[in-house]
Amino acid sequence: MSIKKSTSGFSLVELVTVILLLGILSTVILPRFSSRDGFAEYAIRDQLISSFRFTQQRAMYDHSGACYRFFINSDGFGSQRDGSYFGIVGDNGEIKLDGDYQGISITGASVVYFDGVGNAYTDSCDAATATAVANPLSLSIDGLAVQIYPTGFIRAN
Repeated sequence: MSIKKSTSGFSLVELVTVILLLGILSTVILPRFSSRDGFAEYAIRDQLISSFRFTQQRAMYDHSGACYRFFINSDGFGSQRDGSYFGIVGDNGEIKLDGDYQGISITGASVVYFDGVGNAYTDSCDAATATAVANPLSLSIDGLAVQIYPTGFIRAN
C-alpha cells in the first residue's frame, strides 16, 4: 500500500511571481492615482470654457441691457452681471485656483465683456464704443492654449 504525501501551500516560484507583480503594480500604477498628471489642468481649462460660454449665453438671452463680463486672472475666473457675481461655485461665484487646483496658473489674464449677440469686447459692454477682442485673445493654462475670438467663439488646443 502506498501512502500519498499531501502537499499544501505555494511553491517558491509562485511566491516570487506574486511579489514581483505586486512590486510592479506599486511602482507603476499606484503613483498615477496619487498625482495630478495634467488632469487638473484639463479640468480647469474645460471649466473656464464652460463658464465663459455660460456668461456669453446669459448676455445673449438677457434683454434687460445688463452688462455681462467674464474675468480671468492668475487667481481664477468668474462671471459678473452688472458688477455682481453669479454662479454656484465658491462663495461669490468665482472659480479659485486653490485646493486641488493649487499651483496651476493662467497667463494672458483679461476681462471679456459681451453684447446682446455674444460678441466679445475688452473694455465695456457698449458695442458702439467698445474695443473688440484682439483676434484672438490667447490664454495659457500651464501650457494648454485657449483662444477667444471677437465673435465670442472660444477654442481650446
